[in-house]
Amino acid sequence: MNTPIKDNKIDEENPNIVVWLDFDTYAYTNFGIILALSKVKKFNFIGIVTTQQDISFFKNQKLIPFKKLIYYPTCYQNKPFFNIDKIKKFEKEFNLNLWLDVFTERSFYKYWTEFHKFSKEEIFPIIENSIEFFVDVLETYRPKLVFMQQAGENISNLLLYRIAKKMSITTLMPNVLHMKNRILISNNLTNSEISDKFNQIISNFNDSSEIYDDEYIKNLDHTESLKIKLSYHYEISSMSKKMKYLIGKIFHNSEKIYKNIGKTRFRMLQYRIMNYFEVKHRKQYLDEHSIKSIEDKKFMYFPLASEPEAHILTNSSFFSNQITLAENIAKSIPIDTVLYVKEHPVQKAKLWRSIKDYKRISSIPNVKLVHPSTNNQELTSKSLGVIVISGSTGFEALFHKKPVILFSNEHYDPLSMVKKIESFNHLPNTIHNFIQNFKFEPIELNALMKVYDDLSLLVPYSSMLKDGNVISSIQRYENDLSLTEKEFKKFYDTYKKYFELIAADIFSKIYSKKY
Repeated sequence: MNTPIKDNKIDEENPNIVVWLDFDTYAYTNFGIILALSKVKKFNFIGIVTTQQDISFFKNQKLIPFKKLIYYPTCYQNKPFFNIDKIKKFEKEFNLNLWLDVFTERSFYKYWTEFHKFSKEEIFPIIENSIEFFVDVLETYRPKLVFMQQAGENISNLLLYRIAKKMSITTLMPNVLHMKNRILISNNLTNSEISDKFNQIISNFNDSSEIYDDEYIKNLDHTESLKIKLSYHYEISSMSKKMKYLIGKIFHNSEKIYKNIGKTRFRMLQYRIMNYFEVKHRKQYLDEHSIKSIEDKKFMYFPLASEPEAHILTNSSFFSNQITLAENIAKSIPIDTVLYVKEHPVQKAKLWRSIKDYKRISSIPNVKLVHPSTNNQELTSKSLGVIVISGSTGFEALFHKKPVILFSNEHYDPLSMVKKIESFNHLPNTIHNFIQNFKFEPIELNALMKVYDDLSLLVPYSSMLKDGNVISSIQRYENDLSLTEKEFKKFYDTYKKYFELIAADIFSKIYSKKY
């Protein structure tokens, strides 16, 4: 890493902003946001970039003159040693629970481990050097703001988030809410600004003029946003460029970042061939062994979250084994009730779950596996209640006047129609009592929606992420910086008013005492 010269003075007129320019769409979507922010006020931007393909664009583009661009992986590359005492010191100084954070990294555990299974002796140098790197950057530039996508997409941005917060540096990110085209520029992982505001106003709130019901939420179904994001597809512009890219993939090794360890050309080709057939078998099994319509009058509804998923890994780590969770829920429901466990439609993009997982779910005697194409709103509406780790289905259930049982912190958990589970020991009594004594409180839902309207932004963020992926693909496949910049300008112009809306909200929060 090129060690920057420390700023001895904070330039209050032109303060520093550290922006995390992560992989794929986030690099270019975040770049669009800070471009809009640069037009509000002069800031000095320090970009932390995670891939070589992107840093070449950011170094050569003429839209923002970065004060400094830093390639993050150099902090841990070719550094195989670690000092456990230093790691323990970091953990204490920044109030970290490092093993908890390590288990959120898909490449270290459970998910992206087909090519390499990390030992703790390999993980610790990455952790130690990453923490040291982030502390050095933050102490050097003393930023007014750290801006990133939702923390928890990887351990790198999660550590940056936690360290910046501990150093009392304003840290903001666009978090997707549970309604179509709604985001919150938040300084935390659970959007607690919403629950805090709800708690402030509910005792004196009496506005029941608006009707928030199942028809209302059907028109704002968050699933539509997910479909947009999944519809991304990019075709390389010419056959010659496609061949050049494929030849490059064959004769050049992958970038030396920890996510690529073990990815030899042969093993990647072998994996893709085997995975193609495995995924087809998974889908075939799911089609043949799941129900596609409601078969029972009395059922509880447990929709599976897609995996891996940042919110579950960071906020619900002790309830993240969803198959075990389904078993425990099944043990706790009333004797005359069935548990419907539905696969998430987004799991298609994550290659479905293993057939072993689907068999485990189907083998539970009072459980039915539900096909991902089955209508989520209908399942919610006809259920006795919804049980979720987190996510949009629990939120939507409130509009269907259904009880909600949660296994994590959510911004809607202060409502009396929601029960949060802290221990499996309490699950049977909670489910039985909550269903029997449930009372819908429309004034609470109205208050929550008032807070939504006050704090959230109406932004087609999923469409922005989808189109940001196109820019990333152009940079990866076309090897033409002028084309990338040309297409980025089109992307920015298409969403200009939304980039400006996000930038204005960020600007107000940078200088707000609340943040």
